[in-house]
Amino acid sequence: MTSKTTTYRLFEGKDHAQLYAKYRPSYPKELYDKIKDYCQQSDATKLDVAIDVGCGSGQSTLPLTNICKHVIGIDISRAQIAEAKKVASDIDFRVGQAEDLGFLGDGTVDLVTTATAIHWMDIPTLMGEVSRVLRPGGVVAVYSFAPDVIHNKEAHQLVWEDFFNGTLRGCGSDAHIHYINGLALIDLPFKDAIRLEPLMTEREVDVDFFIGFIKSCSSWQVFQKKNPDSNVLIDLRLRLRTLYGDSTSGEVRPMSLSTPVYTLLGRKGNL
Repeated sequence: MTSKTTTYRLFEGKDHAQLYAKYRPSYPKELYDKIKDYCQQSDATKLDVAIDVGCGSGQSTLPLTNICKHVIGIDISRAQIAEAKKVASDIDFRVGQAEDLGFLGDGTVDLVTTATAIHWMDIPTLMGEVSRVLRPGGVVAVYSFAPDVIHNKEAHQLVWEDFFNGTLRGCGSDAHIHYINGLALIDLPFKDAIRLEPLMTEREVDVDFFIGFIKSCSSWQVFQKKNPDSNVLIDLRLRLRTLYGDSTSGEVRPMSLSTPVYTLLGRKGNL
């Protein structure tokens, strides 16, 4: 089924946008290769115009320049767009709602993407706009990270069970169900649609970088506003540094993570 959700506005502060730009992971090249291959399966797709909706600070938008000639990024947050404009000067970044693409004519876009953002949107309204702006044969790509698998079991328990599902419980939104479930509850509005096998990305990050990622999460931002004097994140950092610390050298080893990327691809029918 396709689930409806309201539009959320949780990423509009300047400091939050800067955290997002610095600590959010980028998407693997293999993902964009698969999107491009899918686009090229239709002779009707010109690969001229792409738009990334809910583009945030632009990590998901820049790779689209290797697929289409003209790229647009749109986000509801003015602060996020300010960060995105630092990424590339040849991308048309603009402030606006993903569900309102009125500045685009009917059948004028070859590719619409949304990256780890659809859970914040009114999905039926968004898909109505996607259907309108896509050319016949045009493609929509919805993709999302899911929570990292931390290879150290104790660290995984500490971060996901104790911290996110414990300390931050109640600070997330119902919208996160699509993020947590790997887009399993979302169907695209086209008969020609596929769900790719999840791509697993392997990476190593230092503890402080991972703490920065947590600071960029909306659930932490909500918790922090409710508990401005809390030391829970300081405590988590110290516990992780202890877990990954070498008692002999004093060095702190990087955290090894596996991060799944889920992808839905759909093509508007030729008229």
